[in-house]
Amino acid sequence: MQIQIVAILFALVSFSTGWDFNPDSDHAIYLSLIEVDHKNLGSTAVIKVKVFANDMEDAIMNASKRRIDFLNPSNCDSSRSEVEAYFATHFDYSINGKKAVLTLTHCEPNGDAIWFHFKINCPAQWTKVDVKADFLMELFPTQSNIVTIYHGEEKRFLKITNTHLKEVVTF
Repeated sequence: MQIQIVAILFALVSFSTGWDFNPDSDHAIYLSLIEVDHKNLGSTAVIKVKVFANDMEDAIMNASKRRIDFLNPSNCDSSRSEVEAYFATHFDYSINGKKAVLTLTHCEPNGDAIWFHFKINCPAQWTKVDVKADFLMELFPTQSNIVTIYHGEEKRFLKITNTHLKEVVTF
């Protein structure tokens, strides 16, 4: 059990720092990070999604039949419609019962991963947030999507998996 915990922590540190410990093979863990920033309680929020670039390239290829090199920053603008369409299908973020529309603002390569930065229009006060995040799960059944939501001074954590695709939090 301790070896498994160490292996998971090692993989998480590698993913967050961008260090690639075995570049010749697929990665051993399928994980994405989602950060929702609504600390200012304004009329917009920022949603950042960090995924392995090669996994996202495979997902976009599967969905749109177009291969995109996400580690090349210039490809972000030219693939905006494919990225927004993919996340519109695989990521639902609803606030107080109303679905938010994600608009891609920019991409940020980070080692072998990519951060997608989205903005959403939203109400200032959130009472209930519904999150469905099944992206990449159509290709990688062991994919987990970890969500951190910052609303004002409150923080919530969620884990979305293939067996539990939707989570609800209240504020």
